[in-house]
Amino acid sequence: MSSNEEGDAPPNTATQHKSGGRSAVVLSILLVLVATILGGAAASWLSASPSASVHLTGASAAASRAAGDATTASLLAAAAAPPANPVPSAPGSEVPARLHESDPFLTVADGRYLLTSSGGAGDSAINVPVVTSTDFIHWTAPIDALPTLPAWAARGFTWAPDIHRFANSYALYFTAQVKGSNPTMQCIGSAFGTSATGPYTARPDPFICQLDQGGSIDPRVFVDSDGTPWVMFKSDQNIEGSPTPTKMWSQRLSADGTRLLGSPSFLMSPDRPWQGTIVEAPQMVKVDGTYWVVYSANWYNNPRYGIGIARCNGPAGPCADESSVPFMGSNAQGPGPGEASVFQTASGIWMLYTPRCSAAPYADVPPRPIYITRLGWTAQGPYLASGNPPSASDLLSVPFWAPTN
Repeated sequence: MSSNEEGDAPPNTATQHKSGGRSAVVLSILLVLVATILGGAAASWLSASPSASVHLTGASAAASRAAGDATTASLLAAAAAPPANPVPSAPGSEVPARLHESDPFLTVADGRYLLTSSGGAGDSAINVPVVTSTDFIHWTAPIDALPTLPAWAARGFTWAPDIHRFANSYALYFTAQVKGSNPTMQCIGSAFGTSATGPYTARPDPFICQLDQGGSIDPRVFVDSDGTPWVMFKSDQNIEGSPTPTKMWSQRLSADGTRLLGSPSFLMSPDRPWQGTIVEAPQMVKVDGTYWVVYSANWYNNPRYGIGIARCNGPAGPCADESSVPFMGSNAQGPGPGEASVFQTASGIWMLYTPRCSAAPYADVPPRPIYITRLGWTAQGPYLASGNPPSASDLLSVPFWAPTN
């Protein structure tokens, strides 16, 4: 288990935030206008042009990330809310990426979409599959971002990866089964590399491992508007089928993502009948100044599995549901959708998820495709919106200073 350490706060960048914010607004608006005019050709130029990427380090990177987050939020607030989906019982479309595993996660790196998911089962399985695309239609073949697991992790049981850029380094956080554990336990590992697609080198010890709570799973990074990084995760009280209610947590990360700071903050536990005894897979987003956590609830291998969205007081919680029903439950596209993640740019917000529950423990059986649907947001919360998946032109709405650029 990793130790918690205080300190390593990012340097004071108030002046840089102020000046970066003004330039960020201008650049982002120009990018959106160019995307609208040039469409896919503009995205192709951006990914092909060496001068189109700006790489920042140290305090400048932290300030620029914060400015970029603030700019994205302001543009989203100014944009007209998309219309509601006319068919809420079948809102999503399949991502044609040939990944049929749970826990999808989408980001942007080096002018390309990058999609990853849980690994497959068996000794020959890819641990962390990664595919990329410039248009969200044509995807590369999967490669393994983490070909070598740390000694504590059992092969064939690697789930819920999250990729995030910290200055010049990329971090990969993942869930793995602890080799030889009894009862079988899972913990969160960390790995680092210089390329978003890997290969990553894993640290030798688990990064988050709440041994007294059944282990830890489902890491997701959230960067607040001031540039402070956090990681969200779940303690695995339901280990071996236990009816003990699970918990979701957050904790500050060091500026380089290598260490945990302070102590974990409790976000929420199950408090609605539809959730059963499980809440898991938390991801935090901030829209128009309000914090929300997207999560899954109930057992992943039954039709009662579903996606919820709760309002939070901040990155440290607490979070509370505002609805007695799931945001997305069983529907015409499948029973028990879950394991959602959110992809957010200045041009829109999308949710990725698996549209149906698993039929077997510890495996995606039958194969579970990745779906995506657009979200709209009001002051009262999110709704299923009408609209297409991201496209080539949407890549240009990601600011140059985005953490994964």
